[in-house]
Amino acid sequence: MKDDSNFRISVTLKGTDQKTHLKVHHKDETFGVELDGGTVTILNNGDNSWSIVDGELDQLNVNLIGDAIERFYKEQGW
Repeated sequence: MKDDSNFRISVTLKGTDQKTHLKVHHKDETFGVELDGGTVTILNNGDNSWSIVDGELDQLNVNLIGDAIERFYKEQGW
């Protein structure tokens, strides 16, 4: 049985040139991402786009994190 409630992703965020490793918590349809000592919550809109639900993060970084989450699932074969 798959367990995707907690996992890690690597992503290069806007304004950086290094990969950042982030913890992701997936309890329902949203994804909580630990970033800069806080948590932002994002939502997959189901059409290859992502939205911020809670927290402050620009749309480009929301999309970059969303892409990394999608890569995680693809790599797992789910």
